[in-house]
Amino acid sequence: MAPDSRDPGPAGGDGAASPTAPGRRAALRARSEAVTLRAQAAFERAESARPGHASVETCFRWFMRDRQIAGGVLGGGLAYRLFFWALAVALLICGGLGFAGSAGEDVEGAAQDSGLSSAVADTVATAAQQSESGRWWLLAIGIWTFLWFSWSLLRAVRLVHAAAWQTELPKIGNAPRAMAVMIVVPVLAISFSWAAGWVRANIGILPGLLATILVGLGYAGIWLFVSAGLPSGERLPWHAYLPGAVVFGVGLEALHLFTVYFLATKLANASELYGSLGLAGTTLFFLYLIGRGLVWSAELNAVVWDVRGERTVGPMAGPSAAELLSDPDARHLRGLTAERPSGSDPDSGRSGV
Repeated sequence: MAPDSRDPGPAGGDGAASPTAPGRRAALRARSEAVTLRAQAAFERAESARPGHASVETCFRWFMRDRQIAGGVLGGGLAYRLFFWALAVALLICGGLGFAGSAGEDVEGAAQDSGLSSAVADTVATAAQQSESGRWWLLAIGIWTFLWFSWSLLRAVRLVHAAAWQTELPKIGNAPRAMAVMIVVPVLAISFSWAAGWVRANIGILPGLLATILVGLGYAGIWLFVSAGLPSGERLPWHAYLPGAVVFGVGLEALHLFTVYFLATKLANASELYGSLGLAGTTLFFLYLIGRGLVWSAELNAVVWDVRGERTVGPMAGPSAAELLSDPDARHLRGLTAERPSGSDPDSGRSGV
């Protein structure tokens, strides 16, 4: 019988590839182990540098403070309240636009002159037309919800600040003043952004860019003023809140620049594709970043003040990073704030905002 030409020959391709598969896996495993060893060595070097470098100690405690108080959850809670506060502001604006539309004002032209994009100006004009019939209801409901959610936002910000400083939450000393601050501060921040937009639209690109950058100083100054009145357990000097104000101002300015020079155009071009759901999702994401920025800034102020106090009274004797990581409640941190810099009054509570 003639030999069958269909007899399979040696599987050269599979046979040649199979011996290399274990070698590739071993190489990937070796690389992963090398990266892990380098990361562990870097962590150990940073751990050994904690007693001699205040910046390293601050970073370690900043991370652990955020882990201890569940900063991500607190940031999400702030974003939730900011979102409903923004909805209340939108109701107020729609009610005002309804009155403007009924008076025959050129709402779309005024929106474009104020620095808004054409897509946003068209949305504003449409809202003005649709709000004419129910403008009184929109205005009444907007005022009530604006006050309600402003109070809710005030309570949330005070709670976050007290948690970051690990102090008890005192009662609000002057509720009308605190409410006035909580109403004026966001409106003032929005006014800064609007002014920068007007400069970009009516004066020029370079002046607009400069105005946009300077807005960050306004953000930092506003948060510095607000932080000084929030619960911190002590009567501290104003510069104790400066690190967090700088971080918050820089972060919010970065979001502002990203929104103005990149995201606004993308959203305008893709509005038909993503619609209201995409806009709401983007808004929630940005509000979450703002909420996280508020939490991070408060934590940084508290940690920097603690480290500065220990550097003033003597060498630091804090727990190691391994002890902190093994303790989810970070109970050791409660003993780190026993000593404070001179000039503080640990028995006096904050009764401001």
